[in-house]
Amino acid sequence: MPIRPENRDRYPPDWPAISARVREEADQMCEWCGVENGRMIRRGKTSSGLAVYRYESQTAYEDGYDSATGAEVPDTGEDTCDWGAPKRVVLTVAHLDHQPENCDRANLKALCQRCHNAYDAPMRRAGIAARRRERAAIGDLLDGVEHNGTPGAADHPRAIRKGMS
Repeated sequence: MPIRPENRDRYPPDWPAISARVREEADQMCEWCGVENGRMIRRGKTSSGLAVYRYESQTAYEDGYDSATGAEVPDTGEDTCDWGAPKRVVLTVAHLDHQPENCDRANLKALCQRCHNAYDAPMRRAGIAARRRERAAIGDLLDGVEHNGTPGAADHPRAIRKGMS
C-alpha cells in the first residue's frame, strides 16, 4: 500500500527489508485469503453475493475460492458467478494496530490488497472525516476572508441564504 507522505517518517529505515521478510515468511501468500502474490486472478461474486476469486489459469469448471477465507467454493462456473477482469495480486504488509512504528512480527500480516484495504477501511474513513473536519475548521477560521482566491464560509450560498454574510 502506498505510504501517505505525512506518515513516511513513522516507518523504520529498514521497512523495505521488514516488509520483504514478512511476505517471505508468509510464503508469498495472503495470510487471510490465501491468494498467491504476483498471480493473475479474477474476482467475482456468486449469485448468493459471496466474494470469490479464481486464478486466471483455472477453467470455468474448477472451483473458486472465498475471498475472505481462501476456502474452496464449489459451483463458481461462468453460469453462476459474475467474474471481473483479470488483475495481478500485490501482496502488502499491514500493521494490525495501524501504528507504523510497531514492527513486531505479531503486529504484521502479509495481505493482498483486497484484504488490506478491507481491514484498513474503517481507519481510512475516520482519516477522511478528520481531514474534512480540518478543512472545514480552516474555512471557519477564515470566515469571510479570501484565501488563495477562494471565498470564505460567509460567502457560501447557504450562508448567504440564511443572511449570514
